[in-house]
Amino acid sequence: MIIHLTKEQVKDVFGELRYMGADYCYKYDRENQKRTDVVEAVKLHLGSIKLGNSVDIRLEATELPEIEPYTVVELERAVYDPYVQRGKFALLVERVICKGVHSVSGRNNV
Repeated sequence: MIIHLTKEQVKDVFGELRYMGADYCYKYDRENQKRTDVVEAVKLHLGSIKLGNSVDIRLEATELPEIEPYTVVELERAVYDPYVQRGKFALLVERVICKGVHSVSGRNNV
């Protein structure tokens, strides 16, 4: 199930988002059961004013964004894409994926 989110919906759920950093997501080789050196995506660490915590959002890009820490950002083409992780117990994993991220100019950036 994929739900395309508008900028207003993202703002309603997370409030103001501030860039905290990013990490690479590497492909996983299921056959050898280990991580490869191939970068698959980037995981954004964003501070959410409304949640009072940080959230991790997957960015479908292979390069880290050049954004200063604590800058107010907006997501481009965000989608809500939850999935069920199987194991002893089924677990619903909620995730948000976006195609891009950019800083919001004219905001009070620290």
